[in-house]
Amino acid sequence: MHREGADAARATDPELSVLAFGAGQDSTALLYKYIYDAEFRRRYAPRRFLVIFCETGVESPSTYLHLEEVKQLCARRHVPFAHVTPEMDGGRYYARSWRDLISHYERTETCGSRSGYSRSCTVNLKIVPFANYLEEWVGREYNLRGTRKQGLVAYARLYRKIRVIVGLARGEESRVADPADAPKWRQRSIETVYPLIDLGMDRADCQRYILSLGHPLPYPSHCLICHFTNEIGLLWLYRTHPDVYWRWVAIEVRKIAKFARRGLAPNRNHGVFGARLLPDVLAEARLKYGHLTHEEIDRYKLSYGHCVRSKY
Repeated sequence: MHREGADAARATDPELSVLAFGAGQDSTALLYKYIYDAEFRRRYAPRRFLVIFCETGVESPSTYLHLEEVKQLCARRHVPFAHVTPEMDGGRYYARSWRDLISHYERTETCGSRSGYSRSCTVNLKIVPFANYLEEWVGREYNLRGTRKQGLVAYARLYRKIRVIVGLARGEESRVADPADAPKWRQRSIETVYPLIDLGMDRADCQRYILSLGHPLPYPSHCLICHFTNEIGLLWLYRTHPDVYWRWVAIEVRKIAKFARRGLAPNRNHGVFGARLLPDVLAEARLKYGHLTHEEIDRYKLSYGHCVRSKY
């Protein structure tokens, strides 16, 4: 590129690029792309870079193990990594009613349900704390203060919009959010990009890329009690985390009872899988897939796609 072209490119580069890290296969592939691929860095994160992971409180143990390994890798490579938790900095990043998924459901006597396509858990445990932490970080690093995201808007006026990198893969284009639907502060301060879609990488491509680097393949990231899991996922949970399964059953029972007391018609008072309650779904799963060994289900879990449908 000649000098004028290079200067023009630098003029349009974002000052700050942030990876929304979910600790699953797609966002891990993106992080490794940043660490190992100079062309990727030049295209998507040429200047300052930050990784943010927001805690849900109900990730699988394998996800937490992978998370620690990634944090150590980032430390060695001098990549800033923020693991945002409800307890951090006096709890300012999470809403008081959303400290973690299970306690929220137990306190409110509700549960996520496929029939309602609920995404409130993603909003409150991922999107909200991500934005709150990012505003705090920007304010600290650039000496910009504001409330209700005005600090991010002020940053964008001075330095261009923040580029937020999201791990939606090829085949998930329907999950790309319409920027016009975002709050005004986000429209003014955030540019969301989807490099895996740009590069034509689907989930299988991400898996191959991770393995090609000699890194172990992490599990796809989703909460242990995600209502978008399937029958095999539920059977896996029952076998590997029976305490979590039975706690989920109790959550569902309390939700059904609460709304029955309010007079909601039975055909509208649904549980996690809709009209079929968790024990019924598990019974069907055991009939269909009970012959599978733990190793076979584990292999399935490694290849199973992202189970949520939220847009970003």
